[in-house]
Amino acid sequence: MPSFNSALIAALGLPLIKLAHGQIFTVNCQPLTIQRGDPIINPGAISAHVHAVIGGTAFQQTMGLNTALNAKDTTCDKKIDKSNYWQPQLYHQNSDGSFDLIHFQGSAVYYLNRACDYEAGRTQCLSGFSPAAPPAGLRMVTGNPMRRTIDESLFEHQAMQHVCLNADSSDDTYSLPKQSCDRMRAETFFPSCWDGVNLDSDNHSSHMAYPAIGTYDGGVCPESHPKAIFSLFYEFFYDTSAYKDFNKWVYEMGDPTGYGLHGLDPEIAAPAEEVGLNGPVAKLLGNNPVTGTPIMKRSSVAGRVKL
Repeated sequence: MPSFNSALIAALGLPLIKLAHGQIFTVNCQPLTIQRGDPIINPGAISAHVHAVIGGTAFQQTMGLNTALNAKDTTCDKKIDKSNYWQPQLYHQNSDGSFDLIHFQGSAVYYLNRACDYEAGRTQCLSGFSPAAPPAGLRMVTGNPMRRTIDESLFEHQAMQHVCLNADSSDDTYSLPKQSCDRMRAETFFPSCWDGVNLDSDNHSSHMAYPAIGTYDGGVCPESHPKAIFSLFYEFFYDTSAYKDFNKWVYEMGDPTGYGLHGLDPEIAAPAEEVGLNGPVAKLLGNNPVTGTPIMKRSSVAGRVKL
């Protein structure tokens, strides 16, 4: 069973890229590897569940400050960015109890100009503000793989969304979609406010925070985390067209609700185990039972991230 903080959505080794003073910097990425690796939560060991990973080819179980920066290549189209980004892999539970890996297609990663520094008395971000680039070596996670419920008043819950994509429509939910979809997009908006000191913390999240004034995707940082950095937002795309029984989709940590949301060969070989790339697996890796009940009632979302 995964621990509380295991295999959260993570971004590792963010380079000190020279972000333009515009509103957006976009990185489009192809899949790198699908494996039980998580160098933030489970350094040097097999992680509790399977992740879809994009980015620099140096991804491995143990990564130091310069590991990602020294990658020989990346699956992303902006070669300056050797970061790695990952989230739990999506599966389909078959009628015989086995699980099919749902094809992960790739990702879009955005660095957005959304948050501003804390300042006593500040109630909104002024025109022309510009957050800092993420510091080199920053590690952060957001989400909770064991969460199976939602509190829609919390920014950290609002920041995880799913979008059902069909030829003529799209539908946003916090939970996994409640209808069949040609494709499904899993969206994550990371905290934009940094304590200004620590590149990591014991739980890999307390050195970061969402804005104190505004919304989960923009606003004034809290006094405890006064330094605004460019906001990290990413979208992971899955081809769900072959699996019309959407209530059988499940993230690899055994989550059928979606509330636990957290190509080019890598230089470091993935652990030698079958994750479903060659056919169904008898059970979810890491001995993760499916826990919770699929969410059948549609939940309205606080608002889609505007790009």
